[in-house]
Amino acid sequence: MKRLISSLLALAVLLSLTACSLNLSFEFKGDKVIEPDSDGVAAGYTGDTLRTAFFDMTVENPQFCTEFDGLIPDAGYKFLTADLTLYNYTADDQPMYDDDFNVLWTVGEGEDMDFDGDYPLYEEVRDKNGNSSYTTKSDKQMPVEFTLNVRETRTELLLFQVPEEIQEFYIAFQELVDDGTEEGQWGDVFYVQVTP
Repeated sequence: MKRLISSLLALAVLLSLTACSLNLSFEFKGDKVIEPDSDGVAAGYTGDTLRTAFFDMTVENPQFCTEFDGLIPDAGYKFLTADLTLYNYTADDQPMYDDDFNVLWTVGEGEDMDFDGDYPLYEEVRDKNGNSSYTTKSDKQMPVEFTLNVRETRTELLLFQVPEEIQEFYIAFQELVDDGTEEGQWGDVFYVQVTP
């Protein structure tokens, strides 16, 4: 939850720096890799590759749907799917979690504009002792947890439930750097604007 709140706050700052416009001045680099600017923000569009401290990420093929693998969205919502390709260019295996990636959107306009977002769809499972674990709702989704090995390229499907009336979204990742504390330190933030 802290990651989602942090990503929403970072999006709020980014949008406020661009006069609260949905038409962000994302830099299109074509086949070049986009790295964070001096403010710690990297932003691109579908098909762009963004370089985090841990991996390169590319979001492609965003689509809306009203049914996915037998799942139906809640009333007033639709599904947003997107392929996420990750490449571990580092010398270390990277632990990955599906909730590292959020979907964000804006609601309202002008002074009434606000921000909302969510994690990929998941299912909470409780054992007989009341302990929770999490699993995906479909075998086609990115696993809840996996390891991205050194020099591995892996494409996974992100599945989000989003409001029916919204058409433009941002898929976000924010670095969490191990600084020796239990919480870690929030690092650079990465946005991919998607409009299926």
